[in-house]
Amino acid sequence: SSMMVVQTVTVADSPAPIAALNCNETDSLLQVKYNITEDEYSSLVRSIGDYPFLTVQDNTLPVWEDNTIRYYWFPGLTDYEACLPRDECSRITVGGFPADMYELSFDGKAVDIGDEILFNENVPVTATGVGSCAAPICKDTEALLEAQFWAFGSRDETFLVEDNDGNIVLHSNTLLLDNIHYFNKTSVCLPKDNACYTFLIGGNMQSDMYKPWGENFPAQPSYSLFFDGKLMHRSDSWLFDSVQFGDSCKPLCNQEDESLVEFFMFDADQEFSLENVDKVPQVKYVYGWDLSIVNRSSSVSVSSGVVPQGPGFSPLVHKIMCIPKGSCSSFFISVPNPNREHQYHDPVYSLVLDNITYRKASLPFNQSQTTNMGSCTVDSLCDEQTQ
Repeated sequence: SSMMVVQTVTVADSPAPIAALNCNETDSLLQVKYNITEDEYSSLVRSIGDYPFLTVQDNTLPVWEDNTIRYYWFPGLTDYEACLPRDECSRITVGGFPADMYELSFDGKAVDIGDEILFNENVPVTATGVGSCAAPICKDTEALLEAQFWAFGSRDETFLVEDNDGNIVLHSNTLLLDNIHYFNKTSVCLPKDNACYTFLIGGNMQSDMYKPWGENFPAQPSYSLFFDGKLMHRSDSWLFDSVQFGDSCKPLCNQEDESLVEFFMFDADQEFSLENVDKVPQVKYVYGWDLSIVNRSSSVSVSSGVVPQGPGFSPLVHKIMCIPKGSCSSFFISVPNPNREHQYHDPVYSLVLDNITYRKASLPFNQSQTTNMGSCTVDSLCDEQTQ
């Protein structure tokens, strides 16, 4: 990879032409041009309670390097130029400026900035890919899926999209260190007719536990999901979340007499990439689980299985089950064999029944857990004669 060459031009500079950077034959010129007056800048800083910023991340920079330009005063607000590898992925994140206050171009061509999200309700943020991660051009039979994810500080997060057959069609891992802000916009073209997809997101920390770093810094993570130009879902509070979208999606359970149980798990020990999806996964250990319908005289298993983990398996797991509406159910999960040969990091899991969360917790080493859900009473769970 070539090193990034950077030049900045102050907005208040004289109108004399500025010579553009000369990039080598493997690079292309990125230009960020701002269109904002000093009064507009001052008003903007007051309204968002923070200072606007620009981040350009390319593959020559380590993920932990804080390569951010923050505009603390108007004289420092500059147009930006950089030579970036033409055939590699580079991401340009602009925070604080509305999208009509700046323009992007790459390799001499205007770049569509795309959708902005309002971070912490009042801070506009965009992330634009150029080079190999520019948004693809979809066929007439396809629609563009765009997943946007924002976070600041330390967290381990995965999001993925599955088709109706359970195949993973989009996957992204995010491991953040302290004091790093991150905005990932990932795009893929998917068939749009007679299709149903499931978006999953999960990590090792409840997102609404985040507190701002500094009085005015917006640190709350959030994500947005767009399909065929329409917003499917947006959230800034989750440990796990799932969203179905597409024109052929049907209810997962019979809505008249069944309830939906969702089991989520995130195992921070695992790494996964779509590039390795065709390779045979290696099972290192498994979590066993069982869902039963319980009454005072019996317990009947309605669904059970294992969650295998190891190279080639996604760390984010989602299982769905249907049970009779109004029943009392019991979910049991066991930890792996304690003899496995590496450090054990407690996985995080969650149990949801008809959109009500009954459990979200870590699973400590050598501690199996049971969770009762639904219309459970002491009489239905215990035998009054012996317990």
